[in-house]
Amino acid sequence: MTKNVENINEICKRYANALILSSEDRNELKIITQNFEHFNKVLRTSNDLSTYIKNPLINSQKKSLVLKKICKSFSYNQFFQGFIYVLTKHGKINLQEKILNEYKRIIDLKDGLTEIIVTTSEPLEKEVEKKLKTKLSDSLKLKIKLTKIIDKEIIGGIKIKIKSIMIDNSIKSKLTEFEI
Repeated sequence: MTKNVENINEICKRYANALILSSEDRNELKIITQNFEHFNKVLRTSNDLSTYIKNPLINSQKKSLVLKKICKSFSYNQFFQGFIYVLTKHGKINLQEKILNEYKRIIDLKDGLTEIIVTTSEPLEKEVEKKLKTKLSDSLKLKIKLTKIIDKEIIGGIKIKIKSIMIDNSIKSKLTEFEI
């Protein structure tokens, strides 16, 4: 990794940790999490707003005014609004999605959850997903959080990633094995 990426990751980790610790101290972790996820969804679904927020030519005061109106219109928690203001003031609002991902990762760690990424070519049926989650949880003796990815390129089968271990039982990988 480059120094710049490492610095960005460290910055995101610091903001996420600060938000978690402060939210826990205030007993507002649940509402802050809901606000943060909703805020991220609002930015992702509004291209104009997202472009405006990420534009380096627009100063932080103007961005703060817009974001303050958005936060008030959705009745976000006062502390969360302050957090958004701090991110904006320090020019880090463009990192909010990465901070949210780090925030959720840290909370999962605290809750003892292990993320398992399952990639299939089609969405899993609810019953199959439930059985897979139970089977993985029982065999690994872990509390798991299943993250599902749909990737048509694997053609069929399944890929499972547990921490740094990849189990690739996709049709694409089987076909690749037969290539000469």
